[in-house]
Amino acid sequence: MKRAIGAGLGLVLTALTAACQPAAPPPAVNVEWTAQQSGVATSLRGLAVVDAMTAWVGAPDGVVLRTIDGGQSWTRSRIEAAAGLDLRSAHGFDAEHALFFTAGSPARLFETRDGGASFTLVYEDAASAAFFDGLAFWDDSRGIAFSDPVDGVFHILLTDDGGQNWSEADGLPAPLEGEAGFAASDSSLALGPEGRVWIGTGGGARARVLMSDDYGASWDVVDTPLASGEAGAGIFSIAVAGNNLVAVGGDYTRADTGEGVAAYSLDRGRVWFEPANAPTGYRSGVAAIPGQPGHFLAVGPNGADLSRDGGRTWETVALSGLNAIAFAPGSADGWAVGAGGQIQRIRIDQAME
Repeated sequence: MKRAIGAGLGLVLTALTAACQPAAPPPAVNVEWTAQQSGVATSLRGLAVVDAMTAWVGAPDGVVLRTIDGGQSWTRSRIEAAAGLDLRSAHGFDAEHALFFTAGSPARLFETRDGGASFTLVYEDAASAAFFDGLAFWDDSRGIAFSDPVDGVFHILLTDDGGQNWSEADGLPAPLEGEAGFAASDSSLALGPEGRVWIGTGGGARARVLMSDDYGASWDVVDTPLASGEAGAGIFSIAVAGNNLVAVGGDYTRADTGEGVAAYSLDRGRVWFEPANAPTGYRSGVAAIPGQPGHFLAVGPNGADLSRDGGRTWETVALSGLNAIAFAPGSADGWAVGAGGQIQRIRIDQAME
């Protein structure tokens, strides 16, 4: 049994028992990839999937891409006030309404309500000290944004009015020296029902997960076995399906190293285990596949990997050069985006026995 890292002896024993139980044979699935034309050649990371037909992508230099026909065509618009800035965090409410956070300084949040025809600045970091790594919403009103620490304190913003106004979360654990987040795929944070949120970190002596189960009113933190101790190492993405969580990452400066690139939890993130076999390199994005219990798909520079048993084991499936991945809520349809303007449409089908 691989090592487990978490909080509380009782929790560890319970999770160890669950992790050691033989899993039922997972169903076979087919992962179908279809390349789509983005119309840009830059590296894409800010992916927001609304439904099987609608998705938004934030790109460098303030560019925004949108599809409303399943990716058969992508329209391009530009936030002039974000010229020269990379839109690495995005959230789409519907085909007309979306939010985009710039990565780096100045940190600005832009909103469109007309399908990208125009954009409005709804938030700006006055101190120019924040670097936002992720943006997500529980519903149309409640949302959360995660930044690298500011003045030695984790910087997390909360909204209850759809992003029009934001307040700082308090009661947060103290960051380790060098600890921060990664804006590699807009998925270093994952949300669950009833106000649950998990945020992955890196860059410090340990790769950790910040957790809240009350919409960010209170927080806890646990260690994970992902790569740590270097500025480029840690958790880059988290996905959740029920009580099962999967975290992926590693050290992006050593993208072909398969050590410390994945971990899984069976108890809502309290205890984390190393997989029996891991993806074959650094992974920047992971997503749970809706309708397929225990199925997670991870992407990174040197390939994509599928787990059919909740993150215990992984198998290489295809492709390389992808940064981010997301599925439509409740659908086996999704997208992955990556280097060189790459956009891949994903369809998951049950394989014929």
